[in-house]
Amino acid sequence: MIASLLFTRQLTTNTLLKLGAELSGRAATFLLLLLAAQRLTTADFGSYNYALALGFVLVQLADFGLQLLITREVARLGMAARPQILAAFHLKLWLSLPVLVVLGVLSLNQSTLGPVIFLLGLTLLLQTFVEFVAYVFRGQQRLWVEVQLLLWVRVGTAVFGAFILWQTEQLLWLAVVSLVVMMSTLLFALQQLRQAGWIANFAQLWPTGWPTTAVSKQLVLQAWPLGLSIFLSIAYTRLAILLLAVWGEAEAVAHYSAAWRLVEPTQILPASLLAAVFPAFSLALTQNRRRAGQLGRQTSLLLALAGGTVALTFWLAAPWLIGWLYGADFVSSVPVLQLLGLTVLPVYINYSLTHYLVARGQQQTLTGLTAVTLLLHALFCWQFIPRLGLIGPALSVLLVESVLLLGCLWALRKPTLLETAV
Repeated sequence: MIASLLFTRQLTTNTLLKLGAELSGRAATFLLLLLAAQRLTTADFGSYNYALALGFVLVQLADFGLQLLITREVARLGMAARPQILAAFHLKLWLSLPVLVVLGVLSLNQSTLGPVIFLLGLTLLLQTFVEFVAYVFRGQQRLWVEVQLLLWVRVGTAVFGAFILWQTEQLLWLAVVSLVVMMSTLLFALQQLRQAGWIANFAQLWPTGWPTTAVSKQLVLQAWPLGLSIFLSIAYTRLAILLLAVWGEAEAVAHYSAAWRLVEPTQILPASLLAAVFPAFSLALTQNRRRAGQLGRQTSLLLALAGGTVALTFWLAAPWLIGWLYGADFVSSVPVLQLLGLTVLPVYINYSLTHYLVARGQQQTLTGLTAVTLLLHALFCWQFIPRLGLIGPALSVLLVESVLLLGCLWALRKPTLLETAV
């Protein structure tokens, strides 16, 4: 049964393509960071990471949930989703304006770092448009196009960035090269969009006025809960570090971060699987609700098995991993890694369940659940950190992810209006 529903050739190929591209892309990015750490001054390397982090947070405004929403609509409607594609692209352009304004203001307030902040922020902003195109093709289950774009961005930036670092050792030129690579990728992405028939010409992509059409209004109504949920999730993942810092535990921040940076990359696996399954699940909801349910349950079961394996591995290997990677000074990170490793099990399952909520049109429910997890995490951390130290946030994540799991299961227990109409 699993082979017939989950491991179809298309789903398997798409999952492996996405996973391979993510691993290759992240490896290329990591190597570029290593080279930047060697070729740039310590101050410039810190500025580079600061500018990337700042830009990442700001450009979320230009997405606001539209990308995943478009994947769902393309999966459901096919080429009939052209009006939604154009309306969403126009909305992204309008949403980009405040991002550009904020980047400009921040750049003007930084005499030396200003140009770097603006260039890298603009690069990340253009990347959201590349990702938008990739998500359109993801909705068609054509992940090969997304893989091409992903590799072009990450490997291209790594190769040309490494070359410019060897030649100049200048952070500004690294930012310029990153922007040029992203611009070329965006041009290629838009050309793919035109060739696939989603747009007749590039002029269609430029808005003629404020988005007031019925399609635009419907997209906004559906996207804002998802966008808010994304912002809450970002705050949730960074809250532990902030609260540890508030309590004045600088060493605890370092030790907690050391463990978290080992656990966080493991989310590549559920992300790659859901990139393939989400459009297939969204399509099945409109055609065969029973098959959608089977596909959803089996995907979650597969992620539970994978998450349990990863969790057990972290629990057993934590002392060796911490000692090998960080040394004896980080021995207090071992129990943190073990607890955070246990969170992988509910996190993997929740990765699938939250996607199912979006596919079923339950974005507002997801926003509510995300808000609850953020509040609980803040409450637990505030209570646990003074008593348990740096393992407090790890225990909080484990409890909160378990609550989110139960909440998602509760929300998914009944068919939605969309499903009852099938």
